Amino acid sequence: MKKIFAIVLTLAMLLSLGAIMASAELPAGISFTPGKYGVENADDFEPVGDMAIQWDKDAATKLTLDGEMGTDEWAAYTNTTIDASNMVSWVGDPTTAPANWQITTYFVADSEWLYIGFYVVDPDFHYCTAQQRNGDNFQICIDFGGKLGQKVEEDPDNLTNPKNIFYSFGCVEDGAPIEIQRQESDNDGWLSEATAEDGEPTVKGAAKKTETGWSAEVALSFQMLYDDYEWKAWEEDSKIYVGGKNGPLKIGCCLYYLNYSNITNEDGSTKVDIDWAAGTTNGIADDAGVPQVSWTCYDNGVNLTLDITDDVTFASDDIVILGEGETEPPTEEDEEEPTEAPTAAPTDAPTEAPTDAPTDAPTEPVVDEGGCASVVGFGAVAVLAAAAAAFVLKKKD
Repeated sequence: MKKIFAIVLTLAMLLSLGAIMASAELPAGISFTPGKYGVENADDFEPVGDMAIQWDKDAATKLTLDGEMGTDEWAAYTNTTIDASNMVSWVGDPTTAPANWQITTYFVADSEWLYIGFYVVDPDFHYCTAQQRNGDNFQICIDFGGKLGQKVEEDPDNLTNPKNIFYSFGCVEDGAPIEIQRQESDNDGWLSEATAEDGEPTVKGAAKKTETGWSAEVALSFQMLYDDYEWKAWEEDSKIYVGGKNGPLKIGCCLYYLNYSNITNEDGSTKVDIDWAAGTTNGIADDAGVPQVSWTCYDNGVNLTLDITDDVTFASDDIVILGEGETEPPTEEDEEEPTEAPTAAPTDAPTEAPTDAPTDAPTEPVVDEGGCASVVGFGAVAVLAAAAAAFVLKKKD
């Protein structure tokens, strides 16, 4: 009888928790679906797939980026809900995902920024400390323009690191400027609006604890996304061409979540540590048929697309919008040189060389006894070779 009573009591508590979570205040336009606890086998996995980036040239005036998703400022935009069934874990069993965990994401763009808004339902929220990913953490991993994956497929040896570029962050303090850790690039480090060089931030935003978890509003500059791609791909003065026959701006994307909880040690003490981490992927299965998490830029679980319309513009000169039917910008043709020599020489032009020209005129370049011309030429080649080697070493560093 006691066992039956305990089971009934446990079920009642779980139902009460679900009711509390569902009834807590959620931002406008966000629905809540309780009861999904994660992927147990490949048949249950659901890749996220295509997600649209919505264009709004006035987004900068509409979004406050204070981390507060409880208002209706994002309600005009479309969102996508991701839960544990869309993700594959690399820490912990998928079924250990927090009860009723889910994340609602928004992607909006204007000429300068890619705006990301998300709201996480996580019943056991934990803050991070400054420049530390030691609490609940969100990662967005980007293949800008789909170019990194394309380079890997075309020439696997050319890109030695096939991973996406990671932008990771948590909530350090409610409403404080977001601190983003850039990883897997050629310029790793911490980015923040508060520490931007020359007063020109490449990231901005804030995060905040909520009644049911936490939320964040973040902006990544398109110029930064392009620059990070250019460095990692060893591209120089390459451009991202969108529109025309090339279609929309495409961004391969993985979303990862690192969940921290109160962990009980063997001696009975507790600590805050990661107990579950998972990410979106295409769900490529291993030999046992289990879907695997992916870190590579050619196996993204999310495809962000921004349709190119007449309203779309980019502040960056490195993102070029093509006209209808174009695959690349038209190039200026070199001026055509005459294919034939003039048919008639001027009548007063001399027909023969002067008869009094010096008979001992040199027929080859003069080189002095010390070989100065050869030394100078060799030195120039050596300098150029050294400069090229230095550039390659710098890129590899």
